Amino acid sequence: MLGFLLRYVLGHYDLSQYAEVIVFTDRIPVKGKRNAVEKAVKITLSKMLPKTAQYRLLHHDSKSNFQLQIADYCNWAIYRKWDRKNLRSYDLIKSAVKSEFDIFRTGTTNYY
Repeated sequence: MLGFLLRYVLGHYDLSQYAEVIVFTDRIPVKGKRNAVEKAVKITLSKMLPKTAQYRLLHHDSKSNFQLQIADYCNWAIYRKWDRKNLRSYDLIKSAVKSEFDIFRTGTTNYY
């Protein structure tokens, strides 16, 4: 899923304009899973980025990283909207939401 997210986000930018891409993830406690996530991200980024661009993959505890806390809250608010029809939290962030799509509904990853 992270690969789809990276392609969706980065696909909207001219990546030749950037020297480096930094990807933050929450710390993944199980080493085997962490290695699998790192491999997937590295494969996706190496295919997408120009050969001159570099990337870094950083694992932080979400409790100590404001960007991850914001992402978690936004995802939670959107989940509550879809799962429970509860708009209270979503209404607080909706002006910042650029797009939403249910990748599993259509069975396709063609979302550009």
